Amino acid sequence: MLPVFLCRPAAIMACLGTLIAAAPVAAQGVSVAPTRLEVPGGAEQTTIAVRAASKAGAVVQLRIFAWTEGTPADRLTPTRAVAVSPPMAQLGPRQELTARIVRLAGTPPRGRECYRVLVDRLPDASRNAGQINLRIRHSVPLCFSN
Repeated sequence: MLPVFLCRPAAIMACLGTLIAAAPVAAQGVSVAPTRLEVPGGAEQTTIAVRAASKAGAVVQLRIFAWTEGTPADRLTPTRAVAVSPPMAQLGPRQELTARIVRLAGTPPRGRECYRVLVDRLPDASRNAGQINLRIRHSVPLCFSN
């Protein structure tokens, strides 16, 4: 009697094809750490690490939007209350960037003030027209509390 997985070669080939097709997308990504930023009372700044996961590097854009905790992550409002530096960077292969996030208000937050840090890996304009070119976005919650 044959093992079950040998009886379904078409299913095995489909799984292998999916894994092979997904590999280039994962290899061209950007990783972000931490995935949630909690800034305790009294602190006005924090950092976020952005790392190019590919051999080709990446161009990344960082932006901050006001967000109400508990609402969908795509309900965002432009804000000038918090700044990120640098707002855009060219990362070399497997290079890591530490971006600084600063709350600009001079008074302590009332309760919790929440924002979203959007980290976009911008499409590479130099890629061939026949290749898939995706914009990848990370949306990281950021909350200041008193």
